[in-house]
Amino acid sequence: MEYSDFESENTDLLRNGTSNAEVDAEFEDDEEEIQMSSQEVLEALQRAWINEKFAPDLLPYEDALVEMVMIQLVHMEENLATANKNDLLYIVHRMEVERIRFIVASYLRCRLQKLETYAPHIIEVESGRPRNSKRLSAAEHKFAVDFHESVENHFNELVTRHMPQNHQDDERARRVIPNLDTHVFARARQDVGEYSLAGGELSVNIRAGAVHLFRYCDIEPLIIEGQLELI
Repeated sequence: MEYSDFESENTDLLRNGTSNAEVDAEFEDDEEEIQMSSQEVLEALQRAWINEKFAPDLLPYEDALVEMVMIQLVHMEENLATANKNDLLYIVHRMEVERIRFIVASYLRCRLQKLETYAPHIIEVESGRPRNSKRLSAAEHKFAVDFHESVENHFNELVTRHMPQNHQDDERARRVIPNLDTHVFARARQDVGEYSLAGGELSVNIRAGAVHLFRYCDIEPLIIEGQLELI
């Protein structure tokens, strides 16, 4: 994809990715910062969207990426407001803005779908993670809790309260959890070298650009670290 319409000014990003957890860690560990162009920011967000789309479990929220892309969209909208709407260049730029908005909306929508499907499981797992490893934004966590409570209250009014007492407290039995054994296609963004699979029983040499079929649970750390991308 071409990103020539996206402004080329540099934006600060945290080293080792831009997830919400790492933004928190920056204040604790005083991590080194690097420069990343607006084009690279958009490419990173698109990669996060594709990873989220194909990953069975919820990945860390890319808070910094989303925020920077939204800021750039505001600047682009301001520039378009003063442009000649009959100009072909205006139409091209308007299409680019809509395309970027689609990427952001699709990324957020994909995460919301997982929250609705796995809300109780995600809430429980998230509560056990350390502060610098959280995967939900504050808004997503609130949504998940409110959604789960609403569903449980509705289910209780319609079904649970009419059931025998010994079947009224089996919320965990109704819980849906993501299948981490799902197989996914992944492409290496860099040389990983020998990597252990299936609890150390197998190993594979992962080279940059190579495409492999893995169990998701075996490679999730590499996806979060940005060494692999789902396709």
